[in-house]
Amino acid sequence: MKSKLLPILLVVLILLNGVLIFMLIKKPHLNRKNNAERGFLIEQLQFSEEQQEKFKSLDNIHRKKMLNFDQRIRKQKDILFNSFADETKNIDSLATVAGNLEIKKELEVFHFFKSVRKICTSEQQKKFDVIINNAIKGNNSRPPVNGENHLPRREGMPPRGEGMPPPPG
Repeated sequence: MKSKLLPILLVVLILLNGVLIFMLIKKPHLNRKNNAERGFLIEQLQFSEEQQEKFKSLDNIHRKKMLNFDQRIRKQKDILFNSFADETKNIDSLATVAGNLEIKKELEVFHFFKSVRKICTSEQQKKFDVIINNAIKGNNSRPPVNGENHLPRREGMPPRGEGMPPPPG
């Protein structure tokens, strides 16, 4: 009985390892997310075929640039946080380089959306502006309370001014 079960178990384990390796290399779950994000603007703005092609081209270039920025920022932060024991490194300079990369990354996002807006018709531009403004403001924003400028409440957090309830008794 044991001798028949062992080869079956071995084949099952090899198949599971193959599936896991495929998931690590191809990351299909991330591709679905990217396609959904890409499709959101196309769907909301009702792009024509020509606009879709231009958008996809802009998006591919943008994604490559963003990946490059992410890698450079990660590398710079690794250098910064691995320099605890090295007194010769100028941490302000290292932090400034990382900060400048973050600025360039934000500018890339701005230029990408500006390019996308250019391929829109005037009616689509109005919708685009609303979508971008909503994304910037976030869905959790609240109006100011008593004339004060409050930040939006984060999901799952108690309203400001309300901490933990007092202990019983």
